[in-house]
Amino acid sequence: MKIKRSLEEAVCILLILAKEEGNNSVKSYRISEQLGVSDSYLKKILRKLVLGGVVTSASSKGGGFRLAKPIEDIFMIDVYYAIEGKNSCIQLRNLAEQVFSSSDESKKVADNMFGLLNESEQLFLNKLAGYPLVKLMQ
Repeated sequence: MKIKRSLEEAVCILLILAKEEGNNSVKSYRISEQLGVSDSYLKKILRKLVLGGVVTSASSKGGGFRLAKPIEDIFMIDVYYAIEGKNSCIQLRNLAEQVFSSSDESKKVADNMFGLLNESEQLFLNKLAGYPLVKLMQ
């Protein structure tokens, strides 16, 4: 499994927004300056966070970005799904068919491998679902 590097950046964006006093909106250029990333790249991450329901945006003169809910109510799974999507990362190519002449044997290997990887993915997602973002700051 490979996690996009934008996941870390998304978490840091949320922490920046959480630190903003009075839940004020923050302009994207301020966040990009603080993180040292380009504003256009940052806006792509922010868009995913908005679509994921974690951040809200306003395009008025005083607008910007803010948390959609208190930081205590945002979990790592929310950020993960916003950045990575909800599709499973398990994608087998059924290569066991190239190893075994018997379709029963290759199916058994494929089913066992899928079961193991699927169970591991569920454990990972459950861990993220139980981890509030605010805990990163404790």
